[in-house]
Amino acid sequence: MLARPVLSRLCLPAARVWLIALALPLAAFAARADDGPATPVADTSSVWVNVGGFSRHFNRHAHYNERNLGFGLEWRRSPDVALMAGVYDNSLGKHSQYAAVNWQPWQIGPVKLGAAIGVLNGYPAIERGGTFFAALPMATIEGRRFGINLGVIPSMKNVDGALLLQFKLRIR
Repeated sequence: MLARPVLSRLCLPAARVWLIALALPLAAFAARADDGPATPVADTSSVWVNVGGFSRHFNRHAHYNERNLGFGLEWRRSPDVALMAGVYDNSLGKHSQYAAVNWQPWQIGPVKLGAAIGVLNGYPAIERGGTFFAALPMATIEGRRFGINLGVIPSMKNVDGALLLQFKLRIR
């Protein structure tokens, strides 16, 4: 049996994540068109574009890529729930895709606290680079136009921990 070309192996998972990422804003607009009750309700949803960010690994001798550029969309459905999907260059210099729910039920001043729970891929030491589940503690600060997500990857068996900083721009 012939192996699929490298490009098609890379494009299939990426196409699925892009489909999810593109569907999030469409779902946001569709949700607004819902015929709900006649009483006015404050719209707390927002849509953000994530442009990647930086990581700072606890193992400073491993020479990881710490400039993690990428693209993603985030739909904040309510003050404590956001749906996220995107792609980025991971710390190993490989492409990764992710889709997650960012649940942040606590808030201290402008900082929302909780965890992002979802799936991602592109790390050879985990599932041979395939898709796996992950949960990361996450803090978020959002202004009117700009925001940041700050996450923590704990050090585990095959994983060197890191702090993550992701930048985002509000588009709705």
